[in-house]
Amino acid sequence: MVNRRTPAGTPRLRRTRAVLAGALVIGLGTTSTLAAWTDGEYGTGSFAASVFGTESQTASSTWASHTPAVNAATLAFTATAMSPSVSFYAYLDIRTTATTNVGGTVALTGSSNNAGALLPVLEYRVVRTATTSTTCAAAAFTGTPTWIVGPSYLGITSVPGSPVSSAITAPAGATPQLRFCFEARVQSGAGNAYQGTTGAVTWEFTATST
Repeated sequence: MVNRRTPAGTPRLRRTRAVLAGALVIGLGTTSTLAAWTDGEYGTGSFAASVFGTESQTASSTWASHTPAVNAATLAFTATAMSPSVSFYAYLDIRTTATTNVGGTVALTGSSNNAGALLPVLEYRVVRTATTSTTCAAAAFTGTPTWIVGPSYLGITSVPGSPVSSAITAPAGATPQLRFCFEARVQSGAGNAYQGTTGAVTWEFTATST
């Protein structure tokens, strides 16, 4: 039998080649990163807040911002000699200011600074008139007006649980936009003990931008 011997250097050579081949792959992996061009785009936004303000007038006051409550406009009821079931009327006009640039809504939301022994027997209703030139009188409460308080009478210091909102536009400048007509009276069953007593109420209308 003839014995053939593998040359002693052959396995070492194979191992050496394997190591070299592996080193070659690793070397390729670590040197293959390429440089890249970069660029960017930017956008800038500018912002400005809106302006919303209101002012009011009555028959006895001029256009002004009648807030807070201590600066309330005086409603001209001329109710200095009230008797049960006899109604007295007064209006409040509201508009946006000349610098207002958004619309909104106006709603009767509360009363404050209420005082006087006559208050328990005073009641009222309120309508928004069809136009700001509508006379605030008994006729404004007939037909199908826009009720703010009513058609049933409400205690003079109370406001509806669900306020009625009225849209108000912008800008108004010198033009009235909303007229609210108030009717106030002493309840029909008020006792004689209320004779000679007085009362005062300040109502609040809240204007909200939209």
